[in-house]
Amino acid sequence: MMISKTTFLEFLMCPKNIWLKRHKPELLDMFSLSPFELQLVEQGNEVETYARNLFPGGVQVTATEDEAVRETERLVLARVSAIFQATFVVDGFITKVDVLGYDETSRRWDIYEIKGTNSIKEEGSDRSHIDDLAFQASVLKRARVEVGKYFLIHLNKEYVRAGDLELDKMFLVEDMSEKIAARLSEIEEKMDAAKGYLSRTDEPSEGCDCVYSGRSSHCSTFKYSNPDVPEYSIHDLARIGNSKKKLSIMVERRLFDLNDVPADIELSEIQVNQLRVHRSQTAIIEVDRIREELEQLTFPLYFLDYETFAPAIPMFNGYSPYSRIPFQFSLHILRDPSVEPEHVEYLHEIASDPSKPLADLLVRSIGAKGSIISWNKSFEQGVNREMAARLPDHKAALERINEQMYDLKDVFHKQYYVHPEFRGKTSIKKVLPALAPDLNYGDLNIHEGGQASDAWWSMISPTAPEEERRQIASDLRIYCGRDTFAMYVIWKHLYQLAVGV
Repeated sequence: MMISKTTFLEFLMCPKNIWLKRHKPELLDMFSLSPFELQLVEQGNEVETYARNLFPGGVQVTATEDEAVRETERLVLARVSAIFQATFVVDGFITKVDVLGYDETSRRWDIYEIKGTNSIKEEGSDRSHIDDLAFQASVLKRARVEVGKYFLIHLNKEYVRAGDLELDKMFLVEDMSEKIAARLSEIEEKMDAAKGYLSRTDEPSEGCDCVYSGRSSHCSTFKYSNPDVPEYSIHDLARIGNSKKKLSIMVERRLFDLNDVPADIELSEIQVNQLRVHRSQTAIIEVDRIREELEQLTFPLYFLDYETFAPAIPMFNGYSPYSRIPFQFSLHILRDPSVEPEHVEYLHEIASDPSKPLADLLVRSIGAKGSIISWNKSFEQGVNREMAARLPDHKAALERINEQMYDLKDVFHKQYYVHPEFRGKTSIKKVLPALAPDLNYGDLNIHEGGQASDAWWSMISPTAPEEERRQIASDLRIYCGRDTFAMYVIWKHLYQLAVGV
């Protein structure tokens, strides 16, 4: 089996995981990509397609397998100005270069790696852009290709679209040659290690090194490789991924169960509270502190949530790469604690900039008096600031809305309410089921933001069938409405605690 660049980078992240991917086909379902991850892949392909336009006259290698190598050889011999997906296979490694450009002055080939990011990632084993380029440098060196320089092409986060896309401004081309030269020998050692490890026919008996990382950094096959680690373990302690030394001590002592965490491990207040409620199965509820928080709010209460889509290539004027397009909002309005909330919503269903019609309805619906409640308000405030930059007529109103905002997550973030079922988290998806077991997201076709973003992109596609568009629109309205109603339900639960109902 050949080792590709992707395989090598996955090896750097977790050797055991990639060994299982290659040798245990029965585990392949563990490696399936989510709809959101597939969307990111699609966007990366789109970025590469646009970036190729920086190389007029370039020729793409369209063949596959061995014929791709032969086609690349023919194009290299012909000194084509730029080759897209130039393919090289040598010493058990294979690489496809995004752009192999011929420099007439140096009479050497330059490597251009295209990244769908708006910055360069230089450090760490998690798909470092430098490691990526260094792998390609090694393969081409082994193939005896005369390489001159190494470049990274990435999106310019400062670029703002105004009319037709200006590719020379939207993309930055940065010379990484010195950094590749400095990293190359280290990467080649790791490449040889990867070849030896992945060629093993016997399954490595040890677990994987992900056991030294927090839950969010675990590989796809973590449970398979580490059967002694409970489903809810020390890896789920809040922010334990930022405390590598603390986690390592417990791992070395094989203290995976939360009930076994010893007193000599110094924990943060959040971690201590998480252990306390887990062991006692009794929530921490500081009613006086919750009452003080809620007393900051004034009626009417507006429960607000946005859904956004952030494309790599700006779709409309006034947007930068990965700027958020606010295609939907849900707003539940509570005039008085004794009545049911009213609901206002907006969903943009066509492929145009939603900013103005969305902001028009939002500003009309939210008065100058009252508190606007969101969950993780920095997100909504950021979207408002971005809209204000595009809509000067609404700038003052959107700034006023930001000043009225209150983050309901604060009650839980400040540890005034800690429940065993939160498991150290303060996301609405964790809090809601604990406080309102009958209300959750399990019955929805769309149940998280990334999925909503992907669904909107599918809905506005000109090829989407009308019936599918109507179904997606309905699903989006239900999902976003569930978010703001959930905030109302959580607020009501806290309010009843605070007033003693």
